[in-house]
Amino acid sequence: MKTVKTIEPQAIDVEIRDERAPLLVAFLKRNERYPTQLEVLEGTCRDYGKSLRCFLYNSDYLDTATERFAVQGTPTFLLFSMGREVNRLIGESDRATLDEFLRDGLGR
Repeated sequence: MKTVKTIEPQAIDVEIRDERAPLLVAFLKRNERYPTQLEVLEGTCRDYGKSLRCFLYNSDYLDTATERFAVQGTPTFLLFSMGREVNRLIGESDRATLDEFLRDGLGR
């Protein structure tokens, strides 16, 4: 089962406002690091199960992310809870780093 879904720019506001569970959005450029970063994202999201909703921002629209979310580089991971951004991680990540980022942002 795939834990990470691709999200389009026009759908992200609906997901941010949905308060069922915190939302992690990854902004990844399709380059040589993409497969590794996607694997890290998927593994971490599997570990969190239904307590975290995970999305990959459609890479065709990264230019809109730069404007809308002030994403200055990739990879960037944004964590939203209760409709607002609560944490931001910029740069390549491994499972331990991404898990620590999530625990900090979620107060666990």
